[in-house]
Amino acid sequence: MKKIVYTIAFLLATGTCVQAQTQVKQSKEELADFMLLENNLLVFTVKEAKGQYIYSEQRGESASTRKETALNAGVINTVVGRNRDNNELFVYQKNGRNEEVISFYTLKDGSFEKTGERPMPKLRNHSHTLGMFLSEDKQTLILSAELGRSRGYDDLYLSKWENDRWTSPKHLGKNVNTQQPEFAPFVANDSLYFTRKDAETAYIYGVPFNQGQPEANPVRLSTAINMANTYNAYYRKQEDIQTWISASTDKAFYYAYVLEKPVVEVIEEVEIDEAVVVEEVPVPELVVKKKADEPALVLLNGFNSVRLGLEGISALARFLRDQPEGTALVIKGYSDGYGPAEAKDYVSRNRAVSVKQYIDRYFAGKKFVITLENEVKVEKGKLHRKTEVYLMQ
Repeated sequence: MKKIVYTIAFLLATGTCVQAQTQVKQSKEELADFMLLENNLLVFTVKEAKGQYIYSEQRGESASTRKETALNAGVINTVVGRNRDNNELFVYQKNGRNEEVISFYTLKDGSFEKTGERPMPKLRNHSHTLGMFLSEDKQTLILSAELGRSRGYDDLYLSKWENDRWTSPKHLGKNVNTQQPEFAPFVANDSLYFTRKDAETAYIYGVPFNQGQPEANPVRLSTAINMANTYNAYYRKQEDIQTWISASTDKAFYYAYVLEKPVVEVIEEVEIDEAVVVEEVPVPELVVKKKADEPALVLLNGFNSVRLGLEGISALARFLRDQPEGTALVIKGYSDGYGPAEAKDYVSRNRAVSVKQYIDRYFAGKKFVITLENEVKVEKGKLHRKTEVYLMQ
């Protein structure tokens, strides 16, 4: 027998080799601990006046939002981990000072069913907030709190489940913990991720994490996730999907984002008899789309303004209506040379973000694949205060 191998590679999901950053949720209420479960089910925490509660929503269907009664057994509730293999969700629930547990739930037929619970470690937390992450095997708990050895505000600590109880929380050291608040911990693929807050801005960091110890200095994640001069937190990573929450420093709106990679598949093997004459089938080439050399649309912004005026919005709407569903777009924001470096960087980034937010709100049904770029120009003047839209070819 002779084996002939046909290799057929194709792109799923996006149709290009560009990572797609997608806004999937916008809220005036404070969002926390957002994650994407199976079957495109979004689960997120909303901080409300009378408590903190967990909601779910089918991705792309804002009308499907519902408060998950089963998960909200406390006044304070938040998702603190999961086990994908067992389809389990771990939820922290608090009703009083000494009434707090981590409960375990299984998602079955669209509903969450409680399967067990575990007590919380005894803490003397001097902070008004408490954050945590529970590992998939339920053996390691990373805490964000202000305990006895805090270096400033909230720090990160580690506790182990041993002999049916939690060990005393261990401070993760000065490489991770600073005089600024560290919160929203998460562990994946031997890396610890967390958010560090500085005044009204916050950025997500990562550090190698081996046997409960950080092994280097934390590094801030890329600007694809950490938009400059904003609040970024609650990072989660699972295979080729990354999720997090961002907000402007005034916290007027919170946005939940998903960053996805296209999937390259498939290798098919076929065995045939040597006597059979086989016509060789050529392997199709991957079609990799590239950004067009010239913008398809140029939109002018006002001085120091990140949002478009009525004329710009009208031009953008006409352009988008003419594009077929699934079109890949690059949105690039610019700032001219006036002002300090941080302000120019902020304006250039958020001009692109503002256009994307408009598309997500009014043209979500067209399922555009969007990539954001930005550039600060040396030149000064109104012609360099702009946002460009490019087609991928």
